[in-house]
Amino acid sequence: MDTTAPRAQLAPFLSWGVLGTLGAVAWWAPGGCAGPLEDPGTATGPAGDVLEATLRGVADEVVLPALRVAASEADALEAATAAWAANPTSTAERAAAQDAWTEAMASWQVVEVLQIGPAAPSLTAVGGEDVRDYVYSWPTINPCRVDQETVDEDYTTQAFFDDERVNVLGLDAIEYLLWAPAENACPSQVDINTSGSWDALGDAGTEANRAAYAAAAAADVSGRIDGLLATWEGGFADQLAQGSGVYASQQEALNAVFDGLFYVEKMTKDRKLGTPVGDKDCSADSCPEQAEALPSGTSDRWLAVNIATFRQVFEGGDGWGFDDLLVDQGHSDLADAMAADLDATEAALAALSGPIDELVVAAPAEADEAHEAMKRVGALLKGDVATVLTLAIPAEAAGDND
Repeated sequence: MDTTAPRAQLAPFLSWGVLGTLGAVAWWAPGGCAGPLEDPGTATGPAGDVLEATLRGVADEVVLPALRVAASEADALEAATAAWAANPTSTAERAAAQDAWTEAMASWQVVEVLQIGPAAPSLTAVGGEDVRDYVYSWPTINPCRVDQETVDEDYTTQAFFDDERVNVLGLDAIEYLLWAPAENACPSQVDINTSGSWDALGDAGTEANRAAYAAAAAADVSGRIDGLLATWEGGFADQLAQGSGVYASQQEALNAVFDGLFYVEKMTKDRKLGTPVGDKDCSADSCPEQAEALPSGTSDRWLAVNIATFRQVFEGGDGWGFDDLLVDQGHSDLADAMAADLDATEAALAALSGPIDELVVAAPAEADEAHEAMKRVGALLKGDVATVLTLAIPAEAAGDND
């Protein structure tokens, strides 16, 4: 690593809110920094031109390009699902829509780690407007409810997308509609089964309704991403770079970006990998049914996208990144430690031989190795990095010591 010049091209985040404080310096585990900082009380954090360059790079070189790609791929998904809806019995049109969904999801998985401001949760993030949940609500999903709405056909009105719960909207609902089996996902006692309304649709009616539902949901996703992009292009990028508008200072804006990086800690590590391997919120040896993207079988791919995005943000690009801020504060050792841990994580993810739900059963050692590597990245982020840059840890991650 060259510690004498700014790093690489910046990329993505998710804001969990500017909450929580770092009460003590965490000891670093093997593979990272040798131990706690000797004098954390003297840290003042980056300031001035250094902060401006980092925040401007995040806004202009990472978030805006990612949103533009996501908007373009969402448009393509809207067109592909509309073509399927026009010919719902066509296996070719359905396959084309599945391909378009995969590309749209690939672009959105970058934005997942960029939940700053309007994309982020309104209850925890500065400027949060919950846009993310309307585009992709996983793990808040409910295939049975999607099947019920498929019968009811309420998706034909915009009010449905404005008023319904997010577990029947967005890319996750579209994924289920595109890959769903012929039968529905509801228990036998649910109304669409007891009333006979599901059976009354027949195979052709089910396909037609699913295709129409997917097309309507894709149009809504496209509109929401367009709106998010317009907000960033319309002045939010400047607010982040300048620490103005919803942000009281550039340090608060930097903390919002830092919060975004914790998507990899709380979602990628804990929920996408930790729960299936049995480490988090799983009462069995493993919980493969809790993996992401079960219908499409793409869960391993999104782990790699999340980590690549984290790295792009942390290391920067042709401008400043968090590693350069560490160097500026006299801690190039921490930048080197993070680079090594990210190398190990990327190598472990590249070695995965299939979707996570399959691996935790057939090759658990592969998933465990990737999970352990991610733990080291998270520990360094929550420990010495937060201390040196005087950044608050999101409340959701403050008490997590793994």
